[in-house]
Formats: sequence, structure tokens, C-alpha cells
Amino acid sequence: MLDNNEFIEKEREELSLSTGEQNFISLTFELLKAKNCEKPIIVIYDPISSFDSIYKNKIVYSIIKFLEKKKKIILTHNTDLIRLLEVQKKKCFNLYLLNNIEGQENGFIEVAENEKEIMIFIPELLEFIRNDIDEFVKQEKEYLFSLIPFMRGYAKFIGNTEIKNKLTKLMHGYFKDEINITEIYNTLFNKSVQNIYKVSVDDILMTDINNVDILKSNYPMLNKTLKHSLSYLFLRLLVERKLVDKYGINTKKYENLGAIIYQAYKEEEKDVINKRVFLISKKTLLNEFNHFEGNMSIFQPAIDISDYDLDKEKVEIIEFINKE
Repeated sequence: MLDNNEFIEKEREELSLSTGEQNFISLTFELLKAKNCEKPIIVIYDPISSFDSIYKNKIVYSIIKFLEKKKKIILTHNTDLIRLLEVQKKKCFNLYLLNNIEGQENGFIEVAENEKEIMIFIPELLEFIRNDIDEFVKQEKEYLFSLIPFMRGYAKFIGNTEIKNKLTKLMHGYFKDEINITEIYNTLFNKSVQNIYKVSVDDILMTDINNVDILKSNYPMLNKTLKHSLSYLFLRLLVERKLVDKYGINTKKYENLGAIIYQAYKEEEKDVINKRVFLISKKTLLNEFNHFEGNMSIFQPAIDISDYDLDKEKVEIIEFINKE
């Protein structure tokens, strides 16, 4: 029943339901079918995409309750789903990265409990940075570089506009300012790092991003995401620096990378269009670091792109810039 009316065997057009409500009902029936089928293992792909927060909670609850007697494999890119599962039923799942790329570690790669906690909950991650991470850092300067986007998002989150504005000058290729990132790191996380790193965009662009290994092997997932984050930052700065210098972009009017790309390649000739499309299609460039400023999900870069795809994009973008 729906609002005291039968809705079984009704056409969708006859029901006063939003698309999300219709999808939720459809998914509910799929879960009921899965519950009552004879198969012992149920595979579910990205069940909460396109739903609002209320429905996301309902779906996760339904998966746990309807399929409690089934073994479940849930495939997702969404860390929200992982968090909701843990919140609604503690220790109810094992977490793996699934990889299938030639020349890399493949299969189901288990995420250890120590990393699962800091991946799911921001307070756990912050506590780890404040208290424990130092003993696992292998490359201190590269570590601080890789944290610049996260620190900027965190500074914005806690309302420290001064630090946020300073870090902004290390996240756009056209700035020349030198910023003390040691002081910022120590201030944000109540640390006492002794080595002073006063750096500019030029210093970041001198980093050999192909030979970075930031953390010890105890935290492979965090190490991967920090390396990815540093690569994102490096490539973003490289492209902005080149386009602004070559095409004389007014960065007071066009300050973000997307706008800079469109200004550099605004003509409609085929060659110009191809260049514009090439840059705006790259995952590593136009994410605008939303993960760090929206939901503070520092692990998303490692989830969103494989090492293989990242290396491929690095080569393509650097070759493109060298030809410009």
C-alpha cells in the first residue's frame, strides 16, 4: 500500500512518486528477491548512488536487515556507504580494494583495521595525525606537500581564514609567495615538527613525483592516497603555471583551473577544441580538491584512480605541457 492505495501492478506514471522514491521501492524489491533466493552470496553494486542522506541510511539498514543471513559483496567507490555500514552495525564487514590491472597487485587487497578506522572517521584520522603519524613518515617534506589540500580544507572547516588563504597560494600555479608549511602544520595539528619548510609553487614543481614514498609500509592505503594527492597538486600547478604564463590569463578574473583552461583554449578551431577537451577530461586536474573541502575524505584520491591510470595521466599531461 502507498498512502492507503494499492501500488502493485500500477504504472509508474500513475504514482505520485519522485524518481528517488521509485528507485528506492525498486531496490527494496530487489533486496527482497535476494533475501528469498537460494543463492548464498549476493553481489550489490553501488546501492546508494543518487540517493539523499535519508534514503542512504534506509538502504544500508535494509541491506543489513534483509540480507543478514546472506554473504554479501558490495562494490562501491563511495566512502559514505562504508561509514554508514560501520555506524549501523559495528564490525559487520571486511574492507578490500579490488584491483585488476596488468603489472600491479591484483585481486581483493585487504584494508587493515588500523586504516579502516582512519578512513571512515575524520576524528580518528585527525587523532592519528596529531599523535602517531610522525613515526611512520619517511619523506617529511613530501608528506607536508601532500597534505596541503587537506590542510586547506581543514583550515576552512575550522574557520581559520588566514591559514586557508596562505595555503591557497600553494594550490594555484600562478602564485609566487613563499609559505611556511611547517608552521601551518604545527598550528593546525598541535605538532612540533622542527624542520622549517618555507616553500613556494616552484618548490612543489621541483618534486620528483615519480619517486615518492611518503609513509612506511604500516599504512599502505594512506601512503597511496598521499602520493596521489601530491601528484594531483603537482599536475594542477604545472598546468596552471604554463597556461597563465603562455596565454596571459587574468587570474583575478579567472582564478580556477577550469576557467583558465577555457580562457586559454576559447577559440573554436579543431586543434584548440582538442586541447581544451584533453585537459578537462583528466581526472587528476578538474576535481578541484572537492574531497578535501566538501566531506574531508582524504582517502578518495586513492579510491578514485588506480596507480596505473594515474601514471598514464601524469605522462600524458606532462608531455602535453612540454609541447605547449
